[in-house]
Amino acid sequence: MDPILVIAGVVLWLAIFAIIYGVRLVTEERATLARRLVTSREGQLSSGPEPSIRISLDDGFLKRFEKIVTPQNPEERSQIQNRLLLAGYRRPSAMRLFYFSRAVLTIGMTVLAAIIVPQVARGLPLLFNLSLIMVPGILGYLAPAIWLDQRTLSRTREAELVFPDVLDMLLICLEAGQSIDQACRRVSAEIGATSSVLAIEMNSINEELWAGKERARVFHDFAERLGVADIKAFATVLKQSDEYGVSIAETLRIYASEMRNKRMMKAEEKANLMPVKVAMGSIFFTVPPTMIIIGGPALIMIVRTFSHL
Repeated sequence: MDPILVIAGVVLWLAIFAIIYGVRLVTEERATLARRLVTSREGQLSSGPEPSIRISLDDGFLKRFEKIVTPQNPEERSQIQNRLLLAGYRRPSAMRLFYFSRAVLTIGMTVLAAIIVPQVARGLPLLFNLSLIMVPGILGYLAPAIWLDQRTLSRTREAELVFPDVLDMLLICLEAGQSIDQACRRVSAEIGATSSVLAIEMNSINEELWAGKERARVFHDFAERLGVADIKAFATVLKQSDEYGVSIAETLRIYASEMRNKRMMKAEEKANLMPVKVAMGSIFFTVPPTMIIIGGPALIMIVRTFSHL
């Protein structure tokens, strides 16, 4: 048996295993966070050991490959940690899983292309075949980073869209006589039907406030995890209101009004751009086919005439 085929088969199975393993981790993380949103604090304490055991097993498995696939540069590790945080992955094994999946996908796609390309592209130049083999490897290397970017963009859009509603709900709770801690707990229980991202982050706020962390720091970390400029500005305004003794309810009312106006302006901007986009689409998809239909027969007749000459 050809050793190359054996190695390719092993790498392919490792790639499939890594993909399945990564999907399982993401699914378990979402299920765990969903259970934390619907259960009480006592239930969270009673069911706490199971997620911690699962995380330790993940770390124990991935630590075997840490020195091989994970960079040792602190600056690069900090950068990818921030990207993982913005994408919503806060587990200790997230960084190791990211680099492990990148290495497995790169090697697996390259070996698979090295097996398929020579069979399909026979007779073509060697340099061209090497280029075809390298392309899947490059795509496998970039795939985890692209996934993180798309995940971050999705979370950012959802947070920008729903955060004005969160401010309105917080304002209602504060005007009803609740404290900011009680208001956050109430909003985290109600916002889950609209936005799972903000529900999870609000639940994190509740846990940090419950643990006694400084409120300004809690909302600053909340804004950093979402990476939205408006939420960062809100955290700054909330910190200033605490420092200067301004009413939080009045601060929320003003800022919620500004964010609603900003959201309306973005919607109007997209609506105003719609006629231009429709016109450009009509031009690109109507004019070229029309020119081909009108000038195609004449062009064919000209080519035939000159071919006879």
